[in-house]
Amino acid sequence: MLDLHSRNGIHDNGGHLTAFSYTTLVSIVFTLTILAAAFAVLKPFLLAVVWAAVIAVASWPLHKRISRHLASKPNLAATCTTFIIAIALVVPMLLLVFFVITDLNTVATYLLEADEKGKAAPVWLGKVPWIGSLLVGKWQLYLADPHQLSLFSQEWLSTRLNLAQDLAQSILINFTSRLATLAFALWVLFFFYRDGEILVAKINFIGHKWLQQRWPSYSNSIPSAVRGSVNGLVIVGFAEAVIFSALFAVVGLPSAVLLGALAAILALIPLAAPALLAVIGVILSVQGVTMTGIYVFVFGTLVVMAADYIVRPWLIQGSTSLPFLAVLFGFLGGISSMGVVGLIIGPVILALLHVLLREASMDDSAEPGR
Repeated sequence: MLDLHSRNGIHDNGGHLTAFSYTTLVSIVFTLTILAAAFAVLKPFLLAVVWAAVIAVASWPLHKRISRHLASKPNLAATCTTFIIAIALVVPMLLLVFFVITDLNTVATYLLEADEKGKAAPVWLGKVPWIGSLLVGKWQLYLADPHQLSLFSQEWLSTRLNLAQDLAQSILINFTSRLATLAFALWVLFFFYRDGEILVAKINFIGHKWLQQRWPSYSNSIPSAVRGSVNGLVIVGFAEAVIFSALFAVVGLPSAVLLGALAAILALIPLAAPALLAVIGVILSVQGVTMTGIYVFVFGTLVVMAADYIVRPWLIQGSTSLPFLAVLFGFLGGISSMGVVGLIIGPVILALLHVLLREASMDDSAEPGR
């Protein structure tokens, strides 16, 4: 007959699990199952929720100032802050869309004129290194003679109608999805503002429960790292767009604002913005303004390097205790591994690693959290 210890699943033999181990195992499996199921359900909304959380943390001081003036009206305070953030996000996008539509209209008008009357290839086109003759040949084929472009378009559409429809549908779906993500993020942002203090209190309770004295060090590092990363993304990106747009307008490039915004976006990708500046510099050089092309490439590259390696890390470092090199690795590594969101998540992860290493190097007798 089994004794009481055996019936309860507790064995003296070290090779068997105890009742406590069975209970712990079941509890872990049950918890992981719930988390996996919740992740599967929430996966379509995670990107919007992450962006809403990032914006909420970065703009929380603004919301606190608004809340002080509307102390007894939390819903109105959350609505006001959400509206301000929405304006700050939507207005630049609408302006960019306006410039895109304007430039597309200019290009369409030029192509219609070329199709109606024909246009000779620019002299400088043949001077483009390596591919000049190819570009001139394509121009002669489609734009030099009247109605060649319309005939090519008809032939292309007749043979690739399904491809064109799929491409248009993909662009429309992608654009609609981005708008839906933005709208959902702003909706979630309202609740983060309204219930943020309650949510933070619950997170702090869980953190203290599981990490005890270690939690304050981590909870104090996350908000400052997020705010510094957002400042580095928004402020530096906007400044780059303005500088590049002004630079391109001064040298007389068409679509200066659109090119400036494109260069600022490409600046988030290592070496992408200098590549664009090099192409612009070469085009200006073959047009006979060599010094202007060199100036655009050199000055633009210096702007990108100063923004990526000095200004942005300095803004992030000013909000955290991270060393300068760790900040630089944080946003560069984050971008390469996670895309744009990595610019924010990368420094946050290294900030947490910095706290972990600081804890590991502390004397056991030292007071935790310092």
